[in-house]
Amino acid sequence: VKPRPATIESKVVATGTIGSRQTSNIGPLVAGVVETISVNVGDHVRKGDPLFQIRPAQYEREAEQARANLAFANAQRDNARRALDRITKLAADGYAAQAMLDDAKTAYDVAAADVARREAELKTAQRNLEDTIVRAPFDGTITKRFNDEGVYLTNSFRGGTESSVLQIQENRIVVAVVFAPEQHLKSLKLNQKALVYVESQPEPRESYVHVLNDMLDVATRTVELRLPIDNSDFALKSGQFARAEILTEEKTAYMAPRRAVLADESGPFVLVKKGDVAQKTRV
Repeated sequence: VKPRPATIESKVVATGTIGSRQTSNIGPLVAGVVETISVNVGDHVRKGDPLFQIRPAQYEREAEQARANLAFANAQRDNARRALDRITKLAADGYAAQAMLDDAKTAYDVAAADVARREAELKTAQRNLEDTIVRAPFDGTITKRFNDEGVYLTNSFRGGTESSVLQIQENRIVVAVVFAPEQHLKSLKLNQKALVYVESQPEPRESYVHVLNDMLDVATRTVELRLPIDNSDFALKSGQFARAEILTEEKTAYMAPRRAVLADESGPFVLVKKGDVAQKTRV
């Protein structure tokens, strides 16, 4: 037989779980009663789509009151402006004391400052009214529902789900979070190509090493790797078992049929024909 050149691939096998690219528990931006929930578990949403609404009546009244307060402040400022103009003219003609002019300027400055304050209050009230509708922060899938309509929620988040309504995950791109034995650490590098096998899928998914954790798990003596996977078809689900084959080295070697490779106590060898002699050659 004649040896043939071939490409040899060295691989590291790592196992783990499919996870979402990002996950957020979505709660209200303003306190109130959940009036409507527009989505259900399993729905795909786009960034900016409405998810649920807090009852807006209170915030509509506050916005209306803020607009009225601003209109009143504008009227007072305009009145102070006219008074200042009159006193300024009288003072220029010598018919008004400097103290009167100073008081008129102060009254106008106070009225102008009140207008600025009322404008800020109106912006806050309008923002609160807009925030009664909670929208998707990114493209994703609704994966959990924690509360229903009629529940009063605050916007004081305490880190749990008691103040959340929905959970959204970005699953258009998922991540295989896998762990490789410590012994392979020196062979692993960022951007190495990989194939990810998932039980429900007939073919592996192509990926690469995007994250290589600098810290080893002391209990299992493994290193964590994260491999992004295109999941535009939404076939992969968070929590599925994943097995990754990471290509760590690629080199050219000569291959011979297994029957041509023999072995003794010193290791493998082949018999190479040298004229009429079979010469033992270590491989």
